Amino acid sequence: RKPLEKVPFKFRYCFTCEDERCKGHTMMIEDWEVGQLYWNQLKRLGNAEKAAESVRKKFLGELCRADKDTHFFVGTVLKYRTWIVLGVFWPPKEGTVKARTPRPSATPSLFDT
Repeated sequence: RKPLEKVPFKFRYCFTCEDERCKGHTMMIEDWEVGQLYWNQLKRLGNAEKAAESVRKKFLGELCRADKDTHFFVGTVLKYRTWIVLGVFWPPKEGTVKARTPRPSATPSLFDT
């Protein structure tokens, strides 16, 4: 087995919250998807800087777009008392997606009689 490699970049979110006293927050992203995306992009692009830029575009440009209602799942590292981002949830903002009627499924529902 090949030993795990450490991602050579530290990805962070810098943001302000809704508290009027907020001076800004910086949180390290520890979501495993960031690391996996980096390795996949490195393999695809063959360049570490381009792979890191691709991760930035995805986790900032797509997940934090104006039409998304982005939420961070955060936790602390007790030893350092530091908050980190463990995951991201980015549903569309209310009113940005048109409701559509689901297509009938050929697979019967659990509740069909």
